[in-house]
Amino acid sequence: MAIFRCARFPVGEVPIRTTAGLILFRDGRAVVESPELAQALREVPAVFGITEEGAGSEARSPAPPRPAKSAPVKAWEDWAVSRGMDRGQAEDATKAQLIALADDLLADEQEEQE
Repeated sequence: MAIFRCARFPVGEVPIRTTAGLILFRDGRAVVESPELAQALREVPAVFGITEEGAGSEARSPAPPRPAKSAPVKAWEDWAVSRGMDRGQAEDATKAQLIALADDLLADEQEEQE
């Protein structure tokens, strides 16, 4: 059994199409029993922000994409947590504060690359 998270769709029920079939994520989480489905999820494009819980360093754990400014605050909270913020701090922050944090983090990353 493997548990996966989907940062792109953190709320509601969303089917993700893989090479092995559809996998239903509920509130950004899917429990997968089949090794074939689990492997197919590991190969989903990074834009979906799929991560595997408890995975070792071999598993792909891309940083989820920055949410759209119109995204729900929950998506922004999840994004901030994926970037290292404490869950409680993320939930206490306003959406505007989380967007400002994202702007600062991305600016820092761009400076590091130069």
